[in-house]
Amino acid sequence: MGTLIERFSMMLYVVAAGVLGLFALIFIVMGIVSMGQGILTMQHMEASHGALNGIGLVVLGIAVFEIAKYLHEEQAMRDPELSRADESRRTLTKFITIIIIAVALEALVLIFESRTGDKSDLLYPVLLFGVDVFMLMGLAAFQWMARRAETIAVPKDPDEPA
Repeated sequence: MGTLIERFSMMLYVVAAGVLGLFALIFIVMGIVSMGQGILTMQHMEASHGALNGIGLVVLGIAVFEIAKYLHEEQAMRDPELSRADESRRTLTKFITIIIIAVALEALVLIFESRTGDKSDLLYPVLLFGVDVFMLMGLAAFQWMARRAETIAVPKDPDEPA
């Protein structure tokens, strides 16, 4: 099975994945409750704010769950020797995509909240959308570089058995 350190490390990843999974469930339940409370108020502004806030919490819950799933599958259950670059690229892409969606939703919620207030309140949501665009461009650059790196042929070591 491995050394004591490897077993302890695997146990820590399983516990961390379980705790994160519990937090993800809490976020999703809070999102559903937030949407329900907003809709039950029967007021347009509070209903839209509750729905958008609920969507944001559900997306955050999914992001946290993706982290938990990654820790469980990639760190606790999989042999590190079997990990491939394309699998890591796909996992990281999924995770970053969820974060990009969550940031965009947060900026959208803030824009809806600021439309009734002072126009200077729009600065933060606009900056948040700008950060989101840079995150998306960074993800695109990562995808491009990772795909190019996957096509590079790595010469085999002549001393290594076939």
